[in-house]
Amino acid sequence: MTDGNLIGTADAARQLGIDRATLTRWVKDGRITPAGKITGLRGSYVFTRAEVTRVAALHTPAASP
Repeated sequence: MTDGNLIGTADAARQLGIDRATLTRWVKDGRITPAGKITGLRGSYVFTRAEVTRVAALHTPAASP
C-alpha cells in the first residue's frame, strides 16, 4: 500500500486476531467497513488503521478454557 493509513486484509485480520475468512464475513455482516477493494477477480479489501482499531476495541476474543 502506498498510503500508510491503509492496511490489507491479512494485516487487518492479524491485528484483530481472526482469520481472513472471518474478516470477509464481518465485512458482509457490516461489522467492519473497508476503505475499498483492490481491483481484480480476487481483489482484497483494504482498511483504514482507524477502522481496524475501532473494531479491535469492540471485539473481545472468546476466552480459552
